[in-house]
Amino acid sequence: MTKTSTLNDLSNFSSPQPVEKAVDEGDQQNLLFYNSIRSKLDQLVKEPSDETIQKILDYSKKK
Repeated sequence: MTKTSTLNDLSNFSSPQPVEKAVDEGDQQNLLFYNSIRSKLDQLVKEPSDETIQKILDYSKKK
């Protein structure tokens, strides 16, 4: 039979440090790009052009 035990003295361990979410440069560039085209995307959702509708229909027929 094997005897196991748990260490009760945790003073040798450092307390966990809070981890901050790092925003990398790629995420910042993506956000800047999205913000620059957001108004045009919103307009497409509300009023798609005939060309956009035709592209969607053509694509759906391919599948």
